[in-house]
Amino acid sequence: MSNLNLNNLTFKTAWLELLKTEKLPKRLRNLIVIDYKELKEKVLKEESKFVEEFTNSVFSGDCYIMKKTFTKEFMEDLKIKTFNHFKDKPSTFHKILENYCPDFHRIITKETGLKYACKCCRHSFYFFPWNKDELKIFEPINEKWRIIKKMMGLKFNEYESNTPKDKIVDRIQVVQYPSRDGFIELHEDPYKFQKFIICGYMSKKGKDYNDGGVYFIDQKGSEINAEDSIDVGDGGIGFATVQHGVAPVNKNKELNWNDINDGRWFLGLYSIHSDEVKDRHTLTPVNKN
Repeated sequence: MSNLNLNNLTFKTAWLELLKTEKLPKRLRNLIVIDYKELKEKVLKEESKFVEEFTNSVFSGDCYIMKKTFTKEFMEDLKIKTFNHFKDKPSTFHKILENYCPDFHRIITKETGLKYACKCCRHSFYFFPWNKDELKIFEPINEKWRIIKKMMGLKFNEYESNTPKDKIVDRIQVVQYPSRDGFIELHEDPYKFQKFIICGYMSKKGKDYNDGGVYFIDQKGSEINAEDSIDVGDGGIGFATVQHGVAPVNKNKELNWNDINDGRWFLGLYSIHSDEVKDRHTLTPVNKN
């Protein structure tokens, strides 16, 4: 960032400078554990030294586990409300189009998951800001999301009011990875509108499952499982192109799509291209070899 005035550096100007390079981070450098409130205070102050250190850290491949981003009670309530809201509704699929895109859920089996950009198996629940927020989840989640948007050089409320015709939209996704079969293959997330992976963790290793879960590829090419650092309510961020995936949990247990307590639950926040865009910027699978 030698061309910038480091006495007046903002997240926006820092990212503009860093993204001039075509070399995006692909591998995990460090997994850093930090208290969410502490990080939030530094983000809001936006002091130049911290901005420089933090953006360089993320752009070098560091990923962050933000402790106590949400309360355990909020995450448990989110899981229960989501599951109960959709349990009597059929599994469906809707493109993100201006004329009609409701909140919906879809059971993605291993066979169905072969049709996706990245192979996967999971139960995904999708929420969009233009629909009636029946579960009252957008405001408490946006409260955290706005801080992360600031970290990425965006406005606090960037995209919040967008609808599909605006090309870029916010989407909340709650996911249940069922025992034995639940996974998403190694991939890189789209980075042009949302520079970070943004996660909320809703399950706990050692309680809900004993193996598997989220992993990253480090700079030696090894898989680094992050689950031992994660508690329910923690958040996770890292540059979107850092390679990551989710390995199956409870591999010796039969999956049960109808069991709210089966497998691993996860909250994902995404600012993405709508289907009003012909060639969408989306995630990319990675060959493990």
